[in-house]
Amino acid sequence: MDVDTDLREFFGMINRQKQVLLDAKSRKGECPRDRKSRDEMYLRFVVGCMASSAKRQEPQENMIHSSFMPAAYPPCTSSVSSLQSIMIKDLCLEIHHRGKLLLLRAITPPDRLTGIICLVEDEDEGVATLQIYQQDEETVRKATQIVDVGTILLVKEPYFKTMANGEYGLRVDHLSDLVEVDEDAAIVPQTWRLRRSGKGISADSLKLEGNAAIGQGDCWLAIKKYTNALKQQPTQQEAEIIKRNRSLALLRTGQYDAALSNSGFPSFGFSPPEKSLFRASEALYHLGKFAECCQVLEQLCVKYPANSEAPTSLARARRRLAEHSNGNIDFASLQTRAKRLYPPRMDHATYLGPVEIRDTNDLGRGVFVTKAVEAGELLFCEKAFSYAYVSEQYGRGNAGTKLLMNPETGRGFLGGQADLLQMIVQKLFKCPSIASSFTNLYHGSYMPIKAHEVDGESIVDTFLAERIISFNVFGCPHSSLQTHRDTMANKGSNKHKQHSCGIWTTASYINHSCLNNCHRTFIGDIMIVRATKDLNVNTELRFCYQLPTGKEDIGEHQETLQKGWEFTCTCTLCKSLEETPTSTFATRRKLFTQLSRICAGHTMNSIPMRKVERLLKSLSETYDRPASEVPRLALWDPQLMLARIYLAKKEHVKTLDALGKTLEALGFVCVGLEAALSTRFRVVKWGSLIDHVVEMFRSAHAAFRALGAIEDASIADGYARTAYRILVGEDSSYEATVAGYPVVG
Repeated sequence: MDVDTDLREFFGMINRQKQVLLDAKSRKGECPRDRKSRDEMYLRFVVGCMASSAKRQEPQENMIHSSFMPAAYPPCTSSVSSLQSIMIKDLCLEIHHRGKLLLLRAITPPDRLTGIICLVEDEDEGVATLQIYQQDEETVRKATQIVDVGTILLVKEPYFKTMANGEYGLRVDHLSDLVEVDEDAAIVPQTWRLRRSGKGISADSLKLEGNAAIGQGDCWLAIKKYTNALKQQPTQQEAEIIKRNRSLALLRTGQYDAALSNSGFPSFGFSPPEKSLFRASEALYHLGKFAECCQVLEQLCVKYPANSEAPTSLARARRRLAEHSNGNIDFASLQTRAKRLYPPRMDHATYLGPVEIRDTNDLGRGVFVTKAVEAGELLFCEKAFSYAYVSEQYGRGNAGTKLLMNPETGRGFLGGQADLLQMIVQKLFKCPSIASSFTNLYHGSYMPIKAHEVDGESIVDTFLAERIISFNVFGCPHSSLQTHRDTMANKGSNKHKQHSCGIWTTASYINHSCLNNCHRTFIGDIMIVRATKDLNVNTELRFCYQLPTGKEDIGEHQETLQKGWEFTCTCTLCKSLEETPTSTFATRRKLFTQLSRICAGHTMNSIPMRKVERLLKSLSETYDRPASEVPRLALWDPQLMLARIYLAKKEHVKTLDALGKTLEALGFVCVGLEAALSTRFRVVKWGSLIDHVVEMFRSAHAAFRALGAIEDASIADGYARTAYRILVGEDSSYEATVAGYPVVG
């Protein structure tokens, strides 16, 4: 939703890749005999590394880093002990060697492109290229910490394929299909045991090596050292200390589930160590378990009053708990922090207000209000499950654009969406306790596996994650406040095409309607959802996935919805457009053309008002149903232009009349904007919300004031604030923003 899915400029690449896949399928099952020698492969790899290194030194802003998803295949769900060994020479092209296991050793350093690539050998000295995907970014974990010369790996149920350069190689898409093993593991041949391993070294020595690794910032190495230390039969006290230390390394690498269990939580014993309590609290905080986090920190404050960090951490956790429980959110400070943060990942909790997820009659699951709510009321405020930031300013964090294409589905991810897949797969792998909130989301016809764990590790299906993202991703600006201000300043819609995006799991359950009854806004990775209308209890919430303009062909609109989300919209607007005769569309196009020519050929001061009014009247007459049922979205813009002109000319009665027609075109039902001004101004029914609705109410406020209708002016300003709160997410910035509106008093 609100993401760039138009990949037409890349259709050539997609079609070429489709042909590559077809050619590859024609060789399925073939065991190639034209493989390069070990020396030739090594030379080519080194040359390739030099080329990619040189490319990384070039300016990245306009670079496209493209990669392709293979045909979907499930991850291995079998234990290593149940798999049979296979050698590189026995691998067949385009085959997932089910029930097989490949033992490999890296013979080159890694090269990082869209994935991590290295050369590997097996026991028979057969050599192959290994491509591994969905690994942490270099800034998070260096490629050499994942695989380096001498690293021993197990590839479960290996997939052997023809690569983009025509060579042959192994591809690993699922994190759990790749397992690193120690040199002293029974499966490792004696000839590969060249380095000092953990075997025969005391637990205390390995613990000290782990401590040193943490001191040097290599938490991944520290985890290995602590894990090996625990294999050396330490005493119970030694084991508890080692686990506490490992908990710190796990925290720093984002493995919060494991960090929590290593801290000793929940059974700390009669005299829990200070570090155990503190690390458990940090893990609980990052897992969003704020009530339990507060309990642990309260215990820490009581037992260790000299700990200066504990009260600060407790205050922070209590703020999150208040946000989560009561929606007690300081939006002004949220906006301030978002301006300073790049990326704007906000330290705040999710608040779910009067909403719940239920089954619908015909659209799967949906979100419903549990009580009657008014327009502008906060429904929920949700922190992203995962959020990929793309700077809206070149030069601030831009490192080229990623393009991830799936020729099998015809879908593609551009920019932040491509980053999001890797981020989510990693999060699911590292924090399996929260995986279900994501994996339960809509995924079309894709059939997920039933197993979730094997050999003590999480199983994460990359292709399931990709499908879920494609249906549920939301595009988002850095701040909806700035987007609103840019719109009102007429800066155009300079939307960053490969913009930031994320997954908000509760919001993902809201179904579509072109005539939405709630609106989403963003402050960094926080989504704020408010009602756009007065809603009765048990009303289903509806978002607009693809905003209609009222001018587009209904077939194109439905095609976009079908391609993106696999449904056809049946809202009253779409039904009305489908029922409209072709001749009526032709008349509308003709009238719009005339109107556009008049506007383009005149300044605001020279526009022939009566002619424009006649054309707008003629356009209105092409609609059969009242605008309160079917908004006339194409008419609000020219109608607002008239209101602006009348306001500038200080013809305030005509201003109010024009504003009434503008709001009516959007589906609003208002009273009190008539020339007689005999009725108190009131919005009877809210219509479609666009940024300029705030301007409309502010203009009504100015016109009422000029006419001496002070109470109506105050009412109009109240409606402007409500509309602003819906469109921006909060109203603490209202006065500062509307002061810059183009309203003539």
